[in-house]
Amino acid sequence: MPTVSVREYAGPDAMDVLALQWRELYAEDQTASPFQSPAWLTAWARHLPHTATPIVLAATSPTGRWLAALALVRDDDGDRTRILPLSAPHAECVLPVGPYADDACVAQALAFHLLLADDAGADVVMTDVPATSALGTTLTLLCEDTGWDCTTTPNAAIQLPVRYDRLSASTAREHQRRRRTWTRLADAGRTVTYTRTRHTADLLQAFELLCDLHQQRWAGHDPLPGSLTSGDRDQWRAVLVELGAAHACIATLAVDDHVVAAQLLLTRGPRCYSLIPAMDPAHRHLAPGHALLRHLTEDLAGEGFHVLDLGRTIGAQQAYKQQYRPAWTSTVSALSAPLGTAA
Repeated sequence: MPTVSVREYAGPDAMDVLALQWRELYAEDQTASPFQSPAWLTAWARHLPHTATPIVLAATSPTGRWLAALALVRDDDGDRTRILPLSAPHAECVLPVGPYADDACVAQALAFHLLLADDAGADVVMTDVPATSALGTTLTLLCEDTGWDCTTTPNAAIQLPVRYDRLSASTAREHQRRRRTWTRLADAGRTVTYTRTRHTADLLQAFELLCDLHQQRWAGHDPLPGSLTSGDRDQWRAVLVELGAAHACIATLAVDDHVVAAQLLLTRGPRCYSLIPAMDPAHRHLAPGHALLRHLTEDLAGEGFHVLDLGRTIGAQQAYKQQYRPAWTSTVSALSAPLGTAA
């Protein structure tokens, strides 16, 4: 590819790009995830703190054609300036978007711009970039050359439908044991209800239940990166309004009208992305997360979805997700300064 140029758009200009050119780039990039959708990014950009400014890096050809673009934020708290992905840490997949988003020349041009920002004194914090993408590969090499910190995080994706008959004997027995538990619950006269929202009003109502469950689950514990906190509840609600029922839904599992598990999902094409799973700790003995996931995978497969992406996987989550025989990938986080310094 000929020389790639990078132009930076900031503030209102960046918002204009998200409203116009970004939509065309997203439509041309069938591999982009919902975390690159204009609705998702615009909603987060509208609710940035006063110290933060949205930025779009546009990679263009010598003729001026837009090849790809990357959405970022410049956060200046007075002591340090940070450059990080727009919607981080909530986005579990960070990529440029456009017809040449995965071109090596484009990735190198974008990475060089980030290197210039570091030279100018900013702390660059690029998280959750798929390791095998052009940008992920380039950032890994950049870390090796510059001494930036580089970490990787595993990600899990389940092929649909789930073939329980292909699981190991011990794992299949665990699934059968949990299924019998819920069968006995129904036989005892308890009402077990699985639902997935279809309308925006239902989505927003289910979101409130999800928030309450999530806070119960993490009460007294350090939440995982990207977890929903009381401070960003309004932001999440605004994001879901922008996405609407066409791009987001929430699956819930209830016992006698009491929701015991919930999961937010984003969709694009045949792929579904799971976010913010939450379970009622008082019903932990029923393994409600597994029960909801069983209903959800059957539901999604029946509607033609091919993949349920379970996203970043930390600690005990790996053993949990491994029970569904997922395909494992990883993401790269490149930090020009340690997180303690960058914060």
